[in-house]
Amino acid sequence: MNQTQLSPPPPVAVPASPTLDVASPRTDAFPIRRATGGDLGKLSEMLDGLSELSLYFRFQTAVGHPPRASLIEPLLNPNGESWVAEHDNRLIAHAMWAWAHGAPATPTAELAAIVADPYQGRGLGLRLLTLAAAHATAAGAAQLLLVVSSANDRTLRLIRRRWPTAPAERDGALINFTVPTPI
Repeated sequence: MNQTQLSPPPPVAVPASPTLDVASPRTDAFPIRRATGGDLGKLSEMLDGLSELSLYFRFQTAVGHPPRASLIEPLLNPNGESWVAEHDNRLIAHAMWAWAHGAPATPTAELAAIVADPYQGRGLGLRLLTLAAAHATAAGAAQLLLVVSSANDRTLRLIRRRWPTAPAERDGALINFTVPTPI
């Protein structure tokens, strides 16, 4: 998350779990659940095993090995919500949404996800981002923000397939996509 704010807009009643059927045969074997503070060690282990390129694409900066707790804790406790996907009792993906700062008066939620290298390209990132988008929308977000490295072709294609009409704005080496809700 690049632009998360410290204080969210006023609370809005959120349904416990918006129903989405975004699972696919390639991702059904990977259960998704809400992230908790107890996932700190597992998320640290997952991030520590990622390629430098995957880490850079997600955080747009160098990440130490092992990653500092100060990097991981906000991923598990954002001012929105976060989820993890598991396989064989190990985390293989993380996604979240958080209220964005610096946005216009429109309530904006920033979405972000990271998938372990061996599990990329199977639709898991899309499944997690769709879940995060639905929850952010239910919480009152009028638009979604996705900040992507201009070199991250796989994620750029994913966003353009899922939200083909999303306006894109170049910001140095990053591309900011703004997706109006509902999705």
